[in-house]
Amino acid sequence: MSAIRVDEETRRKLLEIAGRLQADLKQNVTFNDAIKFLIDEYEGKKNFSALRPFFGVLKKSPDEVRRLLAELRAEEDKRLEKFTGQPGG
Repeated sequence: MSAIRVDEETRRKLLEIAGRLQADLKQNVTFNDAIKFLIDEYEGKKNFSALRPFFGVLKKSPDEVRRLLAELRAEEDKRLEKFTGQPGG
């Protein structure tokens, strides 16, 4: 493991990003995880393999995950429409 030096403002911002990731993922997130996330975002990578450990058993491709999420959202919309009697919930 290596050490890197950052000024206080950068450390504070990195801590804030790590906190947001931790809240979103509901998992502990290290500075290393936050830096990897930022690198992937900077490089424009849309592959979620770096975050896969945070999702437990998720072993699907990002496209498959998006498809499954779209199906779940459509099912939820149908349930809400049935419950409220109005389209879209």
